[in-house]
Amino acid sequence: MKEALKYSFPKTVPIMAGYLFLGASFGVLAVSQGLSLMVTILMSLLIYAGSMQFATINVLQANFHPIGALLLTLMVNARHIFYGITLLKPYSQMDWKKYYTIFGLTDETFSLVVSLDVPKSMDKNWVYFFVTGLNQLYWVVGTILGILLSHFLSFNTEGIEFVLTALFVTIFVE
Repeated sequence: MKEALKYSFPKTVPIMAGYLFLGASFGVLAVSQGLSLMVTILMSLLIYAGSMQFATINVLQANFHPIGALLLTLMVNARHIFYGITLLKPYSQMDWKKYYTIFGLTDETFSLVVSLDVPKSMDKNWVYFFVTGLNQLYWVVGTILGILLSHFLSFNTEGIEFVLTALFVTIFVE
């Protein structure tokens, strides 16, 4: 188990850089829009889908339309169906860890998991679990940093919601 964590951590460091920044952007935006500290952190723990978290801020502030919220969620996260199909075989062979690794599947986690060449001597299930857990930890820590930043620094947050759009455009251009 320790070997799997040691193996997983360096592989997730590039994701950490992005998630700390994006999570912090989410934390700053959520607080600037009046969401409480607890709701903001819970969103990062329970929703854990960056683009949907940003969209949820607006959903929470508008008149609630359950069908609209459901359709938005499906459209924003539909790509996860294809990720899930790709990982059906490796994840179905896992024990209790599969429930968390399925929940925690993000674009970045998927990319990393499918590209890993885990040594035969190491348990892949623990590697997948730690990659997923570390990535979510980075997002939650980024969110908390954003919350703290918004309390100690005063700056104009107009346009910060564009951060995720800019990231997707950058990835697309690459």
